[in-house]
Amino acid sequence: MKISGYQFESCFGPYIIRFILEKRESGFIYHSEEWKLKHFDAFCITEGVTEPFLSRELVKKWGTIRDNEEMVTCSARVSIIRQFGLYLTSLGMEAYIPSRFYKATKKVVHILSDDEIRSVFRTIDAYVPKINVHGFNRLSMEYRVLFRLIYCCGLRISEARQLRQEDVDMDRGTVRIMQSKGHKDRLVYLADDLAELLRTYKITMESVYNCRSEWFFPAREAEKCLTNGTIDAQFRKSWAKTPYAAGCDRNPTVHCLRHSFVVKRMNLWMEEDISLKELLPFLSKYLGHASPDETFYYYHQIDTAFRIIRNRDKTGTRVIPEVPSDE
Repeated sequence: MKISGYQFESCFGPYIIRFILEKRESGFIYHSEEWKLKHFDAFCITEGVTEPFLSRELVKKWGTIRDNEEMVTCSARVSIIRQFGLYLTSLGMEAYIPSRFYKATKKVVHILSDDEIRSVFRTIDAYVPKINVHGFNRLSMEYRVLFRLIYCCGLRISEARQLRQEDVDMDRGTVRIMQSKGHKDRLVYLADDLAELLRTYKITMESVYNCRSEWFFPAREAEKCLTNGTIDAQFRKSWAKTPYAAGCDRNPTVHCLRHSFVVKRMNLWMEEDISLKELLPFLSKYLGHASPDETFYYYHQIDTAFRIIRNRDKTGTRVIPEVPSDE
């Protein structure tokens, strides 16, 4: 049996398909989960499983960490089987439900400075594809707009790449984000210059490249949107060409543009003596976060933050006086 192009052939196949359909009817996208379940389906065939019984032994073997696999990746595989097991029990079937999961610690990301931002965008703008063909030249133009949209609006990479033409309102200067993380929708307002850039981009796509895809950022095959891997690879190549790459201990990813947007915005508010307490809830909604606390996690103590704190500090020198040089 098939769903989304995947063929499910194990004894669990019919149940997996019904499970995925039920999740999607509930509003879940379930793309990566479907891919994991396809591999579980193939695993069951390899193991010679003939009865749809999710046994403890089967789940444990599936959840055994593999060579060169990260613990968080292994945990994600087990997590989807837990959900599938709960679905089976809801049907009155017997199934083992795993309960222990590895939780990855949050990594400190690289916040790009203003100079680094300018440098990486210079390399993105200067990119010329090695193969001088229409499709690759179009992509080089797309990258210039895509990365600016991600940075200037603090978008997630998936939110930007999956934009459809109808999601971008040129007249109102808004971008509609559908079914993002947490299955939430939101409206993102654009600055005037960014809205004008998107208008020019759309005209160029149609008049110069004769591209009328349903996707706002189509892949080389116009019926598909750009992939995460393609976008991330292009950003890494662009960063590697900047003068800052060699001395950087944590090379940034595309998602670092989102973090950098948040830090930049909050620093500007503090420099302008604007209350973060009042505006943080609005920024949280703009980013699609569940709460201001989630947004504040993005803020990191970088050099500019310390400079702002020093400039705004009115009591620190009285509370903690400097120690004389002879003590």
